[in-house]
Amino acid sequence: MKKQMKTIALALIIALGITSSAYALDALKKGVEPGKWTQDLNAATEYAKDNNLPIMVMFTGSDWCYWCKLMESSVFSGDEFFKWAKDKLVLVAIDFPRDKSKVPAAYQARNQELGKDFQVRGVPTYVFLKPDGKTEIGRLTAGRNKTPKSFIQEINQLLKK
Repeated sequence: MKKQMKTIALALIIALGITSSAYALDALKKGVEPGKWTQDLNAATEYAKDNNLPIMVMFTGSDWCYWCKLMESSVFSGDEFFKWAKDKLVLVAIDFPRDKSKVPAAYQARNQELGKDFQVRGVPTYVFLKPDGKTEIGRLTAGRNKTPKSFIQEINQLLKK
C-alpha cells in the first residue's frame, strides 16, 4: 500500500510539473488576447499603445526553472491574476526553454536579444514597460509565498510610481 501511495504521489508531482510549464506552450504566438500571455512583443506594444496599458514582460525558463514553475503554480495557475490583468496589463512571455520547440524559431534569437537588451540576469524576471514598449517602469521577481493577490498588490505599487 505504501509503495502504491508513493507511486501515485510521484505521478501527481510529475503531472504538476508538466502542467506548471504549460503556460509558455499556450502563449499566443501571434497577436494579443487580453488577459493571456503572448509571445508577440510587437503586437503587444501596438495593443498597449492603442489602449494606453502598461506591458508586463515575463522572462522565463518554462521547462527547467524552479522559480518560474513555482510562480506558475502559485500565481498564474488560476483565473484570479488573469481576470485582474485583462484590462490592466498586456502580458508578454519571453521564454528560454531547454526544449526549443516551445518557442517559434523566429522568436528564439529575438528572445536572446531581448534578454540582453533588458539586462535580464536570471529568470523569472518580470519587467514592466510603459505603453511605448521601451520605457521601463520597474521589475519584480519570484517569491516563495507569492499568491495572485500579493503579486497584484506588488504590481499596483510598482505602477503607482
